[in-house]
Amino acid sequence: MAELAQALLDLIHARYSPKAFSTRAIPEPVLTRMFEAARWAPSSYNRQPWRFLVTRRGTEAYDRLMSCLYEGNQVRAQGAPVLVLAVAVEADERGPNRYAWHDLGMACAFLTLAAVAHGVYPRFMAGFDKDQARRLFDIPETMAPSTVIVLGYPAENAPTPRVRRPLEEIVYEARWGEAFTPTWEEAPDST
Repeated sequence: MAELAQALLDLIHARYSPKAFSTRAIPEPVLTRMFEAARWAPSSYNRQPWRFLVTRRGTEAYDRLMSCLYEGNQVRAQGAPVLVLAVAVEADERGPNRYAWHDLGMACAFLTLAAVAHGVYPRFMAGFDKDQARRLFDIPETMAPSTVIVLGYPAENAPTPRVRRPLEEIVYEARWGEAFTPTWEEAPDST
């Protein structure tokens, strides 16, 4: 179990957002596994309020989604084999869903882990014209375009070093502002 936990942490640590993508195609089984992982994400009341619109380079749909990206993001997405529009279902037959965006984020995180496990790296882009995407893809009013996910293999050789806040700054214990003290000893096996 400890090996699995370490492998998961290694995947999380390996994830980064490429600044450029190669044109290498993503094999269909790999793409399917990524969306299968997203499908199994947890959601409030199991509403599963996520939808993904997949577009592939060389198609009219891809060009339409690319046209929704702001100029700088179009440059970063250039060459990527797949663009995905991630959409939050803000209301369904049960009414409004206040947790749709959170749950969509969970599905995107699961998709990310599956992608990185296969050497595919996503870059999430909030910089796009959401109204244009809604019009171009006939997205219902109960759904909100959230982000464009650029999927592909990195064109650069190494990621730019990433900086993260220390745990003590982002995790509190017992009261707000009281720093959590991390312990890096081996956890007991829970099996």
